Amino acid sequence: MKYALEEARRPSIFVSSTCYDLKQIRQDIREFIEEDLGYEAILSEYDSFPIDPDRDTINNCLRVVEQRADIMVLIIGNRYGYITDRGEKSITNLEYLRAKAKGIPIFVFIDQKINNMLPVWQKNKEMDFSSIVDSNKIFEFVEKVKDKDSNWVHEFNTGKDIIKCLRKQLAYLVNDSLCLRKHFSKEKVSPKVLKYSGRVFELAVEKPDLWEYLLFAEVLKENLNKLDDLRYDMKYGISFERTVCFENPIEILDYVRAKNKELIRKNEILCVVLNEALKEALGEPGVPGDAEYIIYVAEKLIEVYRSDHFWALDFKCVSVPEMFEKLIEYASELSKSIIEDIENFIDDYDKRINELAYGLEDISEKMVVSFKLELRSPDMTRIDSEIRRLEEILLNN
Repeated sequence: MKYALEEARRPSIFVSSTCYDLKQIRQDIREFIEEDLGYEAILSEYDSFPIDPDRDTINNCLRVVEQRADIMVLIIGNRYGYITDRGEKSITNLEYLRAKAKGIPIFVFIDQKINNMLPVWQKNKEMDFSSIVDSNKIFEFVEKVKDKDSNWVHEFNTGKDIIKCLRKQLAYLVNDSLCLRKHFSKEKVSPKVLKYSGRVFELAVEKPDLWEYLLFAEVLKENLNKLDDLRYDMKYGISFERTVCFENPIEILDYVRAKNKELIRKNEILCVVLNEALKEALGEPGVPGDAEYIIYVAEKLIEVYRSDHFWALDFKCVSVPEMFEKLIEYASELSKSIIEDIENFIDDYDKRINELAYGLEDISEKMVVSFKLELRSPDMTRIDSEIRRLEEILLNN
């Protein structure tokens, strides 16, 4: 059957480990993946590794895991590796966290000597293990991967041990995928989900850790990115709607007041969407969210954002006597702060939820994270002043 994903390609396997000490093992595994399996092997030391020149080493590695990796092979030897300046986690550790959050299969291989030494370290954490490892953090990493995260791990002494195990495990994975293909049908997936592809579809179907919150962010971003033209229209005041002409002062003032009430109503809708609908869509703690409902809420937020632009552009199609032009100009700017607040919320939410899910914070413990959309009340000072000025003129005339 056809899936609503990217065009067909070879499965890609990201090999995560320290490089220098495991150079030969990484080379052997690459040859196995590329030549024996015909899959794409992703290893950072080869020129086939896709880099973004605008990103540093760490972010390039994490980006590739996020965007390209279908499977991860995690190999833990006796070196912890480079520790980032963002914290105490190595690049390999961060790659693992990213793959874990993404929800892809992870095959873990631990050097037999290190695995055997783990219980000794757990009972004697102050001992000097420098003759065995470059940092005791390697034991902390193994403990997390093996015990806290409950991954199935395989011991190895040589690269052949890893290849022998991978040959069998990948065969099992292919068989599982074929079974899933038999039972999976488009009819079982909501049409609201099926209209999306790529990351949104994957999150809704595969449901990795924090998928509900990541899905909300991805749907917001994807729909927001489609509105670039509308933002340009707003910037340059471009609208091709039919021009509405007003001559009667009372009609002009009534029009502005009615538009203001309309803007207030949009804000009220936004509050309902975020404070009530989103909470229900995400689900109570420990209860899975509803993908279709989450998409609905995200789309409604974008719909309000979009309508705020059209609300402002409506004033560009209003023709009034010269003395009322300032009033129309001031009124047209009322939605700008709301639009900016929504954009800032989406940017901040996306950044923070991705940091939690993919990066640098350990979310094994329960924690409370709050996201708040604060909408500034439109500044009515200039409009109120202008209306008073106009009313005085009209009364005197």
